Amino acid sequence: MDQVLFLLLKQGAHLRPVRITTTEIGMELGMSQQNASKRLRDLEEEGLIKKENGLMITKKGFEKMAAVYSELKDIFERKPIEISGTIVTGLGEGKYYLSMSGYKNQIKEKLGFNAFEGTLNVKIDEKDLWKKQYVLKLEPILIPGFIDKKRTYGDLFVYKCLAFDHECALIIPLRTHHGPEIMELISPDHIRKKYHKKDGDRVRVRV
Repeated sequence: MDQVLFLLLKQGAHLRPVRITTTEIGMELGMSQQNASKRLRDLEEEGLIKKENGLMITKKGFEKMAAVYSELKDIFERKPIEISGTIVTGLGEGKYYLSMSGYKNQIKEKLGFNAFEGTLNVKIDEKDLWKKQYVLKLEPILIPGFIDKKRTYGDLFVYKCLAFDHECALIIPLRTHHGPEIMELISPDHIRKKYHKKDGDRVRVRV
């Protein structure tokens, strides 16, 4: 969270221009006037504030702070994190890896279910991408990697979740060919078949 942006928000700069000097900002935040001036320039260049008869937080700046507020609210209220997206076809790797006893046995032991050999891939809505980063800050269930005669397989970070109110787990492989916008879910069942879902169908995942 940017201290200067937060100070301007408290001053009401998201509603009206606020007249405050860099010296006053420095005194309020315990930094030099020069540093306060630089921070304001940086915020202006990022499009988070603008000068308009004072200093005013832009729509982009307000949305950034609103996202921080939402994140903190979830932390303090301990509410599930809800991530929305659309079902997409994966690369076919999930079936291969989940058929391996090195992963399969550990998932059974630590999650309490036998995972269907395949993942449900979800492309996260752009507005919810930041939530995946928040999930990564939570304590995961660790599925350690292993070595067989062919190669080394990496660790999996796992987070229990619900999709269609169905027991699932979000898996984050340390090695993946997917971009950050893709979530991979494992489940005891073939979710696509069980709920008659196809590419493009909407899904909301609660972690």
